[in-house]
Amino acid sequence: MTLEERAESYHTTFPKYPKMWVDGGWLMGVWVIGALYKRPNPEYYGAFPHGFARRTLSLFPDRVHTLHLFSGTIQAGDNEVTVDINPALKPSVVADARHLPFPPNSFDLVCADPPYSAKDAENYGYGMPSRLHVVREVRSVVPTGGHLAWLDTVRPMYSKKLWKQVGTVMVLVSTNTRTRCLSIFEAV
Repeated sequence: MTLEERAESYHTTFPKYPKMWVDGGWLMGVWVIGALYKRPNPEYYGAFPHGFARRTLSLFPDRVHTLHLFSGTIQAGDNEVTVDINPALKPSVVADARHLPFPPNSFDLVCADPPYSAKDAENYGYGMPSRLHVVREVRSVVPTGGHLAWLDTVRPMYSKKLWKQVGTVMVLVSTNTRTRCLSIFEAV
């Protein structure tokens, strides 16, 4: 799919929201997502902003196999696998994101929402993962042309030999919350 087709897929799914656009070979957007303060699992620190997963997946209607990395309490849908290091969260696969137990080309889309800081990682009860190492490891399970959608408060370091950044979305959630960025990469 072209980036323009991905933007149109988003608009078709969310016709009342501001449109995404493509300029200079980049898919761009700003998502203002209202806060839903009733978390699905109140005992668990952190979760996607309300409706975030649906918005992200609408950009990839052509996806076949999706991996949710640092999945937390996400429930896997059809042809989706969740991976988290914490077995208490009951992911599909318990694994360290730096060492994924999947064969090459297993997923055409990986959605990742790592801890944003050492303090966040401490709240999850695990160490802060190296973004660079995780982004490199993700490339081992994504075929050329596949995608990585990385939600974070920083743009992760990546090798231009492995990935090409093709999009970015500013994600604003209510007031007094961290602004996040969805960085979208295509495997080269």
